[in-house]
Amino acid sequence: MDTGAASGSSSSKINRTLVEKERRMRLRNLYSQLSSLLPPQPRKMSTHDVLEQATLCINQLRKRVEELKQMKLQLEECKGATETTSGPSIYPVINISDLDSTLEVNLITGWDGKFKLSDIIKVLMEEGAEVKTAVANHNAGDRTIYSICCRAINSRIGIATSRVQERLQDLIS
Repeated sequence: MDTGAASGSSSSKINRTLVEKERRMRLRNLYSQLSSLLPPQPRKMSTHDVLEQATLCINQLRKRVEELKQMKLQLEECKGATETTSGPSIYPVINISDLDSTLEVNLITGWDGKFKLSDIIKVLMEEGAEVKTAVANHNAGDRTIYSICCRAINSRIGIATSRVQERLQDLIS
């Protein structure tokens, strides 16, 4: 009887060991997948750092989704206002999103030619941004949509988003 109990406990011990080993392998794979979804890092990160970085990214993405929802509401209101008025004037809408050292500027204005894309880029460059992409779309003949993606020339200093917003607001008004 003693040998049966000993072999039963050793097999359950082996089972627990195997279950624990599989659990650790699954966790290692999950951490690896999570790490691959994050922006590239200059150094290898610990598990704790990966979790913290993932949490930060998720919070930034949630904030970005909320900003985009607000922008959508503003655009819908702007669209409704222009459809009800007889004049073709469109009030400018500025949306600036700051993600780490990357800045995305979206601007919707009327097609009145008050300013050019180069004016916007000049403001961004004066504020310490390096423009990566810039696009101007003319939509339905009555509005222009500018989309500019840039990054800070010096990532330690960054870009003052509120100052950029203020200067662009002054430019378009």
